[in-house]
Amino acid sequence: MRILITGHHSLANRGCEALLRSTVAMVRTRYPDAHFHVPSLDAQADSAQWPQAGENGVEFIPAPHDSTLLRAWARACRVAPGLAAAPWPRVRAPREWDSFVRDCDAMLAIGGDNYTMDYDLESLALHVGLTEWAMRQGCPALLWGASVGPFDADSAVGRSMVRHLQRLDAITVRESLTAKGLASLLGRTTRWGTDSAQTRLRFVADPAFTLEPQEVDWRAHWPEGSAPVLGLNISPLVMGPHRVQSLDEWAGLIRHWCEAGQWRVALVAHVTARDANGNAVHPLPAKSDDGVLLDELMARLSGVMGVVRLPAWNAAELKQAIGQCDLFIGARTHSVIAALSSGVPAVALAYSVKARGIHRDLFGHEDGVLDARGLDASTVDRALLSLQERAPLERTLLRRLIPRWHRRARQAMEVWPHDPQHHG
Repeated sequence: MRILITGHHSLANRGCEALLRSTVAMVRTRYPDAHFHVPSLDAQADSAQWPQAGENGVEFIPAPHDSTLLRAWARACRVAPGLAAAPWPRVRAPREWDSFVRDCDAMLAIGGDNYTMDYDLESLALHVGLTEWAMRQGCPALLWGASVGPFDADSAVGRSMVRHLQRLDAITVRESLTAKGLASLLGRTTRWGTDSAQTRLRFVADPAFTLEPQEVDWRAHWPEGSAPVLGLNISPLVMGPHRVQSLDEWAGLIRHWCEAGQWRVALVAHVTARDANGNAVHPLPAKSDDGVLLDELMARLSGVMGVVRLPAWNAAELKQAIGQCDLFIGARTHSVIAALSSGVPAVALAYSVKARGIHRDLFGHEDGVLDARGLDASTVDRALLSLQERAPLERTLLRRLIPRWHRRARQAMEVWPHDPQHHG
């Protein structure tokens, strides 16, 4: 069985790595001989970070590059939004893909939030275009464990997305806010399946909930002291327009927690160009690198006891370490999923619908979600105090709910478009 993965391009993003690893494991549970073609900007770096990729059937292939045409089209759409209602520019996959795509049994569009406007119209059009390209080659296309939109059905982009989504062979979404938004976008008759193998729309859970932790010597890197440990992931996404001021506030808050003996703090980079030895190995702009941000933060925390920065382990190793924390605060959605799926109560610093939906589905409320816009130290401190109060109940809930979420994530396999032919 051969599967083309799109929506992925680098293991620098440990969330993308978590999605890829968990999806591969899920599919190979049913199809042990499955072979995956996975786009990569640097196959050598990705293979080094996941040495078992090959034995799990993963072959890294060239990733698509930015398109000058798409960039110009997206700029034109900002000036004249109505252009987005017309057919979007066709995307051409790398020519190396021609050699295998017609033998693929399915294409899985993973990546979590690629079908949103979180990363602008150009990014959305690229991912939609790759899916359309695969379908033109006769490859069944599945949108896999995604957040989608929200899109306005009356907008130009919304109308184009309706046409595209209706052509897909199957759609699985990972949270209820997306399910509700798609029901509105695609029409009131849209039905989300729960147990019918024939339903092509399925409300599941993020595949990364099923990621198996990987043993790592986290104790050698743990902060000294006896206070509880707070895992903390801060990313450029939550810095706002005044980066220096925001970093000063974060440093002051961490210093207060540590010097008052309230918390030890383990800082986590979940998207970074670096490997566990601190070497820059992945192609990633510095402005998007959590590790670069933590460099600046640690410089402000020089001499503060009780705060450490964890190595840039792979996604499965980071999940092992995050699972040892007492509580967690994270800006990257999959750092929060690593905590929650390990039974660690967490606050999400949310910049999109995905974190809100996942928290609401787990707990029935959004008390653990902070809007990333306009964050300040006092807001974060209050959110942590509130999380402490909820933590005993949330730990109990997570122990009960996570096995259920594992089963829900695996229900994505029930929308497979057909019984595939095995191509070897």
